[in-house]
Amino acid sequence: MKGSFFCKAMLLTLMVSLVFGLIACAPQNSMGNDFLASINVIENSDESSEEQSDDDVSVPEGQAHAPVITNVLNVTATQIIVTGTCDEGCTVTITDGEKAVTVNSIEGYFVAEYYISSTAAFTILSASAESEELEKSKITSFRADYNSTAIKRIDGLGVTMGSNSHFYYDTDLSYYIGRNTLLTQTQIKQFKSFVNSKVTSFEKRAGNSDVKLVYVLVPNRITIYPEYLAESTTKETYKTRFDQIAEALGETNAEFIDMTEAFIAAKANGDKLYYNTDNHLTEYGGYLVYKAICDMMSERFPDAAAKSLEEDFTSETLTLNGGNTAGHLGLNTKVVTELTTLYTPKFTLSLGKEDSTITTASGLIKDFSKYSGTDSMLLATGKNSLSSRLLFATNRTSLPCALVYRDDFAVSFSDILAERFNKVLLAQTGDFTINMTDAQRYYGKNQETGSDNTTVDYIIIIVSESNLGSIIG
Repeated sequence: MKGSFFCKAMLLTLMVSLVFGLIACAPQNSMGNDFLASINVIENSDESSEEQSDDDVSVPEGQAHAPVITNVLNVTATQIIVTGTCDEGCTVTITDGEKAVTVNSIEGYFVAEYYISSTAAFTILSASAESEELEKSKITSFRADYNSTAIKRIDGLGVTMGSNSHFYYDTDLSYYIGRNTLLTQTQIKQFKSFVNSKVTSFEKRAGNSDVKLVYVLVPNRITIYPEYLAESTTKETYKTRFDQIAEALGETNAEFIDMTEAFIAAKANGDKLYYNTDNHLTEYGGYLVYKAICDMMSERFPDAAAKSLEEDFTSETLTLNGGNTAGHLGLNTKVVTELTTLYTPKFTLSLGKEDSTITTASGLIKDFSKYSGTDSMLLATGKNSLSSRLLFATNRTSLPCALVYRDDFAVSFSDILAERFNKVLLAQTGDFTINMTDAQRYYGKNQETGSDNTTVDYIIIIVSESNLGSIIG
């Protein structure tokens, strides 16, 4: 548990005092004497602005510390989200004395959804924590207001609560359950025709060179972890749009990599593929996509084989601020933090502008950032980030040349992927307009004849389940 856990408790002093006054005049909350007797009263302190250690608030040995409530926010008038911190591994129960919601914590924090009454201006709730090792804590009480003006956001960034402190974007949920997202047979036919026409055009421009148009599909977190969904969730269709696109690509002339099976296998090993508070891949999940692409290329270009995660990277486990889904839910991302492992290459990324024939090369790969800060999992944006349109020329003729079209799921591994090419153009994230003129600008040499090619060796499209609409028109 973090040393700052109990400094947050001091913020509850005034709130608890208020609660006792509210309880006295709030008959709508039938909590009884047991509830009143169990409230954890936090004493006043002159050091409320300073961090306190775990020893500052003592509990009997073997008992859990009382949860500290950090957010109580309205999603709608009666739907509230409660977040807080607790002892690692605890389950937290929130109740009004009549109905209760219990959630598992994650890495010392919890996020719970609760529905309050619409007939009262406020509801007094209590929270307690316990685990297999720790007895039930004292109660922390707090107030949840009825807010008639609260409306869930409908801009595509609305967030839905799942099970046990997990949450995810509403749009990702709709893709998984098939709600108004399936393609018609006409759309599927048009998509396959489009892909085949791009393969034909690419091969025609390449002449006798061996070239490939490659699609890499990356499933969303819900597809790999459906157990994170709320128990009431039901699928409306047998197939998802992801299934439709994967099946369609398998019937085209393009090369196709589906990351689903690899992710399911990694999940079975206990590997963390996605963030809990963000909809993107962890760096480990990104490495698996990188490796799949490199494995494909190494069949023709052995030097393009993936670097070993164990031998060629150093790892560091850090606590980062919460990510985009936590922010869009309205949570305090400095409280809802997340433990993750980041990987730093031992090999050099001081590559990218050695080829004097490429006057528009962006610079060195290492000069472009992928995160918005050292304590953030949010992806960087702008011209100095790996999400922008970038050209790297490493002048290593044993490696292939490529155009790479991607969404922001690929940003976390774009640097190590770019290192695997002689020349590579990374399109700006979200741009999936295949440019055959670019394909003829950044070519290398034919590995068999030594003569110049007329196109790049690969056009690679990396797209997540969330952004499939971008490749089907």
